[in-house]
Amino acid sequence: MSAPPESLPLKPLLSVKGLKASYDESIILRGIDLEVPPNSVVALLGRNGVGKTSLLRSIMGLMPRTEGTIDYEGQTISELRSDQRARLGLGYVPQGRDIFPNLTVQENLDVSLSIAGKAGHARLEQVYALFPVIKEMLSRKGGVLSGGQQQQLAIGRALLTNPKLLILDEPTEGIQPSIIDQIEDAIHSLKKEGNLSIILVEQYLDFAKAASDTFYIMDRGSVVRSGKSEELTVEVIEKHLTV
Repeated sequence: MSAPPESLPLKPLLSVKGLKASYDESIILRGIDLEVPPNSVVALLGRNGVGKTSLLRSIMGLMPRTEGTIDYEGQTISELRSDQRARLGLGYVPQGRDIFPNLTVQENLDVSLSIAGKAGHARLEQVYALFPVIKEMLSRKGGVLSGGQQQQLAIGRALLTNPKLLILDEPTEGIQPSIIDQIEDAIHSLKKEGNLSIILVEQYLDFAKAASDTFYIMDRGSVVRSGKSEELTVEVIEKHLTV
């Protein structure tokens, strides 16, 4: 009796090939190749200034590329505007969070709800379950929240748009350990749902390793190492990430 055929590998949700970008005639990205499988967490690592945020901004259409392609769900999105990419299911929480400090927490959420409609309202209770502090502080201005609370709000606001790919730029930067643990738990919970992938730029290596499935390490605008997160050994960290 013949063995059953092996299942075909899943096509990547996001595929970046040969991506190059420049800023003021300075080369920032030097031919990046990166794949994000469905239902996975990909950690993007590297020392400061190596091009990680520029790569995220290029994926979102906020920084123009000079060469290369960006494919999402099998279609090329390289020429689409950032708002068009967002409507296709790319969510972005930039470094610094970019909440509206003079709006209340409720009003910050309403910005996403006005875009997402019924689907966003259906996800609201899940956001409250992931980050209970959001529900407790609906009437407070965003600007009076702690850094960790603002980060939870920024992630929650992005989730209300029902992204298929959520891009997080240094979500643990400058926040207390208890909230870092909540964000890690939220990432694991979202992944278990089976309909969301995450790109995670992170300097806190223990968090990155625990939260991710695969990793890419960047240096001087290029990917210099990639693999499964369990391969992120002390030797690899000392070679590519230690200052």
